[in-house]
Amino acid sequence: MINRLITVLQQAGLILSDEELASFSDAESLLSEEDLADAIWLALQMGTEDDPAVDEEEQEAQLDRLSSTVTVETIEADPILDPVLPNIPAYLPEPNKVETTSSPTVELPEQGLPIQVRAAPSLQDARSIARSLRPLRRKAPSRTQSVLDEIATVNRIAAQDVWMPVLKPAPERWLDLELVIESSQFSFIWQSTLDEFQQILERQGAFRDVRTWCVQGVEEGQLHLVPKQQTFTQQTQFRSPKELIDASGRRLVLYVSDCRSPVWRQGKIHDWLKLWSQHQPTAIVQLLPERLWEQSELDVGVGTQVSSLIPGVPNRKLMVKDGKVHLNTDSDSSLILPIVTLTARSLRQLALVVAAIGNQRAPARWFDLDWVTDPDRDPAPSVIQPQTAEERVDLFLATASPTAQRLARLIAAVPVSLPVIHLLQERLLQDSNPVHVAEVYSSSLLQPAKSSTAESVQYDFYPGVRQLLNESTSQDETIDVLQELSQEIAVTLGLPPIRSFLALLSPQSDWTPEMREAILPFAQVATEVLHNLGGEFADLAQRVEREAAGYTDWIEPLETEGDSGFPELNVLEFTTAQLADPADAPQFPPLQVQEVEVVTIVFEAESEEIEPEGLERFEFEVATIERRTDTQQSGFLQNIRNLFSSSEQRSEWVIRKQRRQAYQWVETLGDPVQQRAQATQQNVERSNTWGEMVAPFEAVAISAGTLLEMVAIPAGRFTMGSPEDEVDRFSSESPQHEVSVPAFFMGKYPITQAQWQFVAELPQVNRELNPDPSNFKGDNRPVENVSWYDAVEFCDRLSAHTGRSYRLPTEAEWEYACRASTIFRTGASRAGDVVGDGVNTPFHFGETITTDLSNYNGTYTYNNGPKGEYRQRTTDVGSFPANAFGLCDMHGNVWEWCEDHWHENYEGAPSNGSAWVNEDQGANRIVRGGSWDYDPRNCRSASRSYDTPDNRGDYFGFRVVCSTPTTL
Repeated sequence: MINRLITVLQQAGLILSDEELASFSDAESLLSEEDLADAIWLALQMGTEDDPAVDEEEQEAQLDRLSSTVTVETIEADPILDPVLPNIPAYLPEPNKVETTSSPTVELPEQGLPIQVRAAPSLQDARSIARSLRPLRRKAPSRTQSVLDEIATVNRIAAQDVWMPVLKPAPERWLDLELVIESSQFSFIWQSTLDEFQQILERQGAFRDVRTWCVQGVEEGQLHLVPKQQTFTQQTQFRSPKELIDASGRRLVLYVSDCRSPVWRQGKIHDWLKLWSQHQPTAIVQLLPERLWEQSELDVGVGTQVSSLIPGVPNRKLMVKDGKVHLNTDSDSSLILPIVTLTARSLRQLALVVAAIGNQRAPARWFDLDWVTDPDRDPAPSVIQPQTAEERVDLFLATASPTAQRLARLIAAVPVSLPVIHLLQERLLQDSNPVHVAEVYSSSLLQPAKSSTAESVQYDFYPGVRQLLNESTSQDETIDVLQELSQEIAVTLGLPPIRSFLALLSPQSDWTPEMREAILPFAQVATEVLHNLGGEFADLAQRVEREAAGYTDWIEPLETEGDSGFPELNVLEFTTAQLADPADAPQFPPLQVQEVEVVTIVFEAESEEIEPEGLERFEFEVATIERRTDTQQSGFLQNIRNLFSSSEQRSEWVIRKQRRQAYQWVETLGDPVQQRAQATQQNVERSNTWGEMVAPFEAVAISAGTLLEMVAIPAGRFTMGSPEDEVDRFSSESPQHEVSVPAFFMGKYPITQAQWQFVAELPQVNRELNPDPSNFKGDNRPVENVSWYDAVEFCDRLSAHTGRSYRLPTEAEWEYACRASTIFRTGASRAGDVVGDGVNTPFHFGETITTDLSNYNGTYTYNNGPKGEYRQRTTDVGSFPANAFGLCDMHGNVWEWCEDHWHENYEGAPSNGSAWVNEDQGANRIVRGGSWDYDPRNCRSASRSYDTPDNRGDYFGFRVVCSTPTTL
């Protein structure tokens, strides 16, 4: 049969003839009999096209003939991993399957809203994560199973004529896996993510066996190891951590945690990790992205990198790359742990290091256990804990990612519940993930609710926080959230379709007591949100509360401070006595002491915050820009009952503005009398030197109101440069590197023409200055057409005049100040970040730029942003909102000179915020920020350019910095 098939294929010219085969050497690759067999097998698997002319009986006859001549071997293929869709806790029924009877039978939760939403896949790239583990899919000889060694058996028979089988160890998967999950306060946020990750590990086929464990009691400072499937009770039999040790070392331990629980601060978990890592590979799977690691207990360790030349070695045998600090990895108190995140790239790095493939390194942390467990080490968080609602919101906005900030604003419109948050993510914020949910839950915004139990902890906003978040969110977006949730509640409870959330604010006669209890949390929060929105919405909330007064089991009126007009009464204890004249009462008994309790109303004056010495507080407006897809509603202010009568989906860039406060000190540039004398004396010199007409004093003198405002910039650390995936980045912005910046003061605006004119009239230090060099005239416009040398001379004269040391900013100071990331003592809220979607946006106000927020060439766009106005000139300083530090015009208007020399990239750049200069005083100098004539790409926070220090142009300006406000 095979010979006939070969002959037919040769005649058809599909394969080589016998003569052609003879012309090839044995070394050349030809189509062998095995190849033909494979092709026939593949053809059978693929099948044939359906031919209507062939009836079913003929098809069966053909299959019978083929099956009698060809043996088809079934080969087990690698499993294909489909995205895992976990349910929490049950799948929401399809809308067309929901019964709409007046009294449906609905299973309601014991607490919270009746929302049960299918969670979207938390691991968006499950296939890539599965592929990243392929380096671990190697085989090793089994210690218990054997198979026939055919070659050795044949050789033995031929050589010794002994017909006995020769056995050899059966090949098996190389490693077992122990997945240990830490059950901490916020583990419920990661439940679906970890379920998906566990299924990938079990189905991928890289491991011989996968066991999953839970570590309970970590919030109480206890360590209890139990299998994941086992319910934790008082009678639970705890397992020993030694059970995870494999004598042969062929076992990998992955410890999953956010590294924030008390057992990390107390150093208890380190003993277990030390035990496991001494015998087999052990790594930490950090749930948080790298930008948040410094807010965890990983910050106690020293960051390093590890590699290996031998597969499967325990951690103590890993090769550790020494950085600036020598690590004593040989001591008994040393613990080295690779750190990975739930990303394909990070897991692949670990897999390559464990398998010792290539020259790969994985990030790691080195811990000195003596220091970790040192009682003198203060494990308590050193962040100043916020007390007021304003402080809580400010702290969150300064440290959280933009996506987490928007998610918090959405959550503020509804009861805080994880299923509700999943609904908001699915409908309104698809680009969010569990990291952003964790940022909100672990922030200073939420606290355990009064209705919480030991078994089920519910959360709610601190008093006043919800109102602040509602006020910072557009009314349209808040109404969208209420509408989405109300419709989902109606569908879940089997209610008829509703047009507006208002339908759920007043109890209906056909609601059962269970349904009313389930809707109550939504109605209570929705009424509060309407109050916060103000205007007609507040009037509506009051009407709802008046209607609710007729019910005993419905919403309660919103309690606001100051309703009674009096603060809370205090009980004071004091002693009184009565005095009498002995002449009037000679027999008056001795004085008696009487203790009484008096209720006194005390009106306490509002305590003023103590401001830093010499500084004054100022208020400013900041703006952020973000894209959102929302529902454009019509007529909701004209007719509140038709809020949702029509809607149209649209996508737009939204600018959000807020009020902030910061500290500054103000330099007064002379008094009017002194200025008039200087101007009168030097007007003639100005005319002779620069060939200009002598102007009257009023045209050149500076009024007493001309001030130099210097903003206090806090010390901190940030990641300088741009990530590789930033749109339109330059190679000179690499590599990203961490920089520590001491505190300093920076000019709120670029130096204005009025300020320049005053300083230009001061005595010369090294070079002459043109008193009026600018092309675009205006006292409040930035000075331009000045060189780097001119800017340095300006600083020298200003320093001599004020007695303070003014200078140009270093490049690191400029980028740090531009990004404006507030720093706290537990670690920097990084202005830039290599990993994750943190606060590293191209501009301090967001992912794109608009001419409503900056002055640049608006005919160009950035990152699909909107086109804008091209003003073709500078604008007055302070025309646009400031950044979070209170600095204006950091993007566009004029390029700003910096102190540093130009370098092609950041290789070898200083990490302490100092200027990067060399011996060549004529080297090119850095300019930052872009200008009115440049496209938005050049206006990014990380964008850097250069020019010769003597060059001038109507797009070159500068601003000054001062390390300390004290006089020299």
